[in-house]
Amino acid sequence: MTEESAYPIQLLPYRYKKYGVWVLIAGLPVVGALVYMLVKTGVVSDTRSFFDAWNETMVYYPIITGMALLVFSKEKQEDEMVQHLRYKAFVSGVFFLVMAILWLPVFSIIVAAVSGNSVKTPDVGGMLGALLLLLLYTYISFKYNLHRTRKALDTDEE
Repeated sequence: MTEESAYPIQLLPYRYKKYGVWVLIAGLPVVGALVYMLVKTGVVSDTRSFFDAWNETMVYYPIITGMALLVFSKEKQEDEMVQHLRYKAFVSGVFFLVMAILWLPVFSIIVAAVSGNSVKTPDVGGMLGALLLLLLYTYISFKYNLHRTRKALDTDEE
């Protein structure tokens, strides 16, 4: 079984790391200029509701896009050690993501109670759905590839 057939999703070429850095550096100013043009040309008439609904998204998109380009790009020398370290980083990243999303309401309640504010749980519905999809895909993909690999090994032994 070749590596390409076992893992059809390949990392981006190394040159995409440079693009990721540029998106991180220039992303927010470009988004800011775009929003400024939309407001000045009158495309966005109600700026208050526009910024209430889109504020976080406009900030996160360039940052997440730049980081995704950095994370999913190959290193100059992509060998087994680098792949193993990448695997460990992904597994620990998913683990800490799960813990952070599950514990976010608890920490939010504690901070609100300590600061004397009214206790409200944060809306984590979208995050929980994304987390469920990530975990579901990871588990199914792992089991499927494990089954294929074991089947190929059994066929080779015969």
